[in-house]
Amino acid sequence: MRKALNSNLLLVLLLCGYAGAQEFKGHVKLLNNLFVPYPDTLVWFTDQTLENRLEVKWDVAPWLRLEAQARNRFIYGDFVENIPNYSSLIGSSNGFVDLSFLWAEGRSFVGHTEFDRLFARVSYSRFELTLGRQRVNWGIDLVWNPNDIFNTFSYLNLEYPERPGTDAVTLKAYTGSLSYIEAVYQPNKTADSSAYGVRYRANIARTDFQVLVARMAGYYVLGGGLSSELGQFAIRSEVSYFNAQKSSEKSVLVATLSADRSMGSNSFVQLGALYNSFGSRGSHEPLSLIEPRAQSPMMLSRGKVNLFAGVNSTVATLFIPSLAILVNPADWSAAVIPSLSYSASDNLTLALTGMLFAGNRTDEYPNIGQLAYFKVQWNF
Repeated sequence: MRKALNSNLLLVLLLCGYAGAQEFKGHVKLLNNLFVPYPDTLVWFTDQTLENRLEVKWDVAPWLRLEAQARNRFIYGDFVENIPNYSSLIGSSNGFVDLSFLWAEGRSFVGHTEFDRLFARVSYSRFELTLGRQRVNWGIDLVWNPNDIFNTFSYLNLEYPERPGTDAVTLKAYTGSLSYIEAVYQPNKTADSSAYGVRYRANIARTDFQVLVARMAGYYVLGGGLSSELGQFAIRSEVSYFNAQKSSEKSVLVATLSADRSMGSNSFVQLGALYNSFGSRGSHEPLSLIEPRAQSPMMLSRGKVNLFAGVNSTVATLFIPSLAILVNPADWSAAVIPSLSYSASDNLTLALTGMLFAGNRTDEYPNIGQLAYFKVQWNF
């Protein structure tokens, strides 16, 4: 009860802040999902999700900004009705403070609200201090981010482009127009499970690079990344070494390399590869389609190697077809994601997306079934 009251109070504060907010925006989105299990003689599943996202930014003073963002979802259909403890799959909090709550729950429906941004930012001279639920983005690559130890995410979570936030204290000191030092502390229930780190980022000879040292639960982390140009391609790379604190655990090396290119104003092509020394072949955990999550930057891939290819283009200004493919070359399983979106107006988008899997039961991308969904989104 207290959790619900506290969360409702936060919602009231968010709405009340609208009156003085300098920026208020968001979207309303309707998703219609169809899941065809394998083998297809099983019962098909359909789900509907009505989502509203609110984003409020308020510059209280030249040196103080307050920001709150929340997503509210009402989900109903076969998944909710047939999957045990469905609400726990979407209702888990991603931070030290629980800023999510269920406001409706029944046999075939669930209502859920989550604040993934709720912070205050203080700026003074070359310093910037941010306290609260925030997005700590240390990633450079567009698909996998082994440098992003505070806000790990899964590429397969296609309908969460804002990505999760975390409770943290961040201090950034700008050392030049294109360089800064950033220190982050991410508390958890125990000191051993808390995380902290320091990153230095700069630009030299038209190349963005960063180095970082950090500690996360059970591991010390040393990493770095860069983003540069090679001919007509943008080259991005990240590498992180996770040194295990306990002899019973294994140290892990995770690295990515990708190249992308914009061809005119209408097309974008991307190729990428990931290496994970902790990965293995076979006996993988079941793939979740409810809330796809990468549990840690050490497990961006369950296999040792993953390959990525993606392309999108604009047809007649309004239609944007795209195709993304994730492949594990050890077992040749794959996730194929075709999509077609249509800009009905400046604020209204329609999209049809599929998520198709090709693999055996113990492969990284097992053929557990095929997923398709139709989206209508209105931005305001």
